[in-house]
Amino acid sequence: MKAVFFSDLHIKDPQDEAAMLYQSFCSNENTKQADQIFLLGDIFDLLIGDHSTYTKKYKFFFESLVEFLESGKIVVFIEGNHDFHFEKTVKKFLRKHTENHRNFRYSRKGELLEVKDKRYFVCHGYEVDYYNEYFKRWHNIYTSRFMYLLSTYILPYFIISFLGAQAAKDSKRRGKKTFNYTEMKNKYLEGAKALIKEKEVDGVISGHTHIQESHTFANGTLYYNNGYPLKHRCFIVLDDEKINMIDI
Repeated sequence: MKAVFFSDLHIKDPQDEAAMLYQSFCSNENTKQADQIFLLGDIFDLLIGDHSTYTKKYKFFFESLVEFLESGKIVVFIEGNHDFHFEKTVKKFLRKHTENHRNFRYSRKGELLEVKDKRYFVCHGYEVDYYNEYFKRWHNIYTSRFMYLLSTYILPYFIISFLGAQAAKDSKRRGKKTFNYTEMKNKYLEGAKALIKEKEVDGVISGHTHIQESHTFANGTLYYNNGYPLKHRCFIVLDDEKINMIDI
């Protein structure tokens, strides 16, 4: 069994560099040969709520899912903290364009992947920020039923786009003032270690942190993160029991 994992492109426009990297990922031989494709969230910088606008603006992405499914692959999209609440939109598109739509899964909280005698927890990666109770509370709020109704039926797309852009600017401005790479890297390693113990798995594969990682703990468990593709230019490949970081 071969699986590939990709996250945190933060595509803003169909013609931007991140979108081109996604196209490169789709055409990579490892992706073509994969049995399962995991998109671990934050593929888009802002895609919130069920809006048909998304299937038009990001047509290349939705069509790529159809191509994957038509070639017999299983595709899993795990919600990020920048792209969520669009399950109905993507499933409606896939039902219309491929008979293999049932081979697509949309996950809100990650899932277990079993490969031979190994078990991995595959997630967006906020879970790796294990001790961050503030973010966990915020995650519960923005993934709530209320936020789904608000983002889908009350706020129009252009308002969501405007508010999201402002929030992203504020977040980046605050992050530049407080971010310490070494401190955060160690923090996420400790979080991954705790998450592995909690889930009773052999490893964690995730995104979210924008810090690339391919770490083996003393007990043999693993933590892999493809980082920020616009910087690190890589994705993760699991081929039976071996995991590698592959350049795009």
